[in-house]
Amino acid sequence: MNRSGLDIEIERINSALSTSEWDFGATRQIASGRAFVLVSGIGEYVLERANSPIEAPCVLWIPTGLGGKVRLNAGARGIMMSVADGVLGRVVPASSVAGSLREAIDRPLLGVRVEPNSARSLMKDFEDLQAENDGDLPGRREATVSRLSLILIAFWRLGSAGAKRPQASPRVLVQGFMQQVELHAREHWTIAAYANVLGITPDRLTTAIRRATGSSPLEIIHQRLLDDAEALLEHSNLQVAEIADTLGFKDAGYFNRFFARAKGKPPGRFRKDIIEAKGMADISYSAWP
Repeated sequence: MNRSGLDIEIERINSALSTSEWDFGATRQIASGRAFVLVSGIGEYVLERANSPIEAPCVLWIPTGLGGKVRLNAGARGIMMSVADGVLGRVVPASSVAGSLREAIDRPLLGVRVEPNSARSLMKDFEDLQAENDGDLPGRREATVSRLSLILIAFWRLGSAGAKRPQASPRVLVQGFMQQVELHAREHWTIAAYANVLGITPDRLTTAIRRATGSSPLEIIHQRLLDDAEALLEHSNLQVAEIADTLGFKDAGYFNRFFARAKGKPPGRFRKDIIEAKGMADISYSAWP
């Protein structure tokens, strides 16, 4: 960044060989909004315990004060812009739509899909903005403000209710669902809740998961809970009722029925069989010469 220009930083993204990550604090101590334009690649945006999949071509806008991480897999290409809050305050009043635009830039856009040509055009806009801000032509600051204003308006339009948002691919939907299951299986979310986070209907989620895995979303969630239950029964000293509570079951009796229906035996019997099997193995090993 040219220190004599406005406080704007632009960074090319070319994650050819490794994962790239940007970590944003949830305070205004580092008061900057951040915009991403991706022309290729996939990744995720992490906010607290919620993960949102990202698939190019797409844009992201992370307003000042919103924490989280942007993580892009190897192969991602695009551009990132960081704009100081003071610069945003200077840009927005210069617009005749300042009120609506100010409201828009205070809201995040997390992986809004765009057409490939639109993504490339936005990248060019970012590069032109950087060249203007880093140059020394007369009226540089005014031209930089004007260019930035047009970029923010473009993002505002993409985030509006009428913007066309192409659907994520089945592969990204499955990846996003699996990530959400890891985070929320113990909270016993409904299928509708998972679909809502991914921005699709429950029917589309069910179709994508069944085609990719041969199982329904509910079967995958149940298997995740069963895997956790088996690990706790084998490797912890928790009572069955405590394991039920750990896994989010409000009723230990329901956990017993859930486990027995899937494994053919209740959790207490399952744990006893493991202990007996380990004891037999120990006896067998001690008999070796």
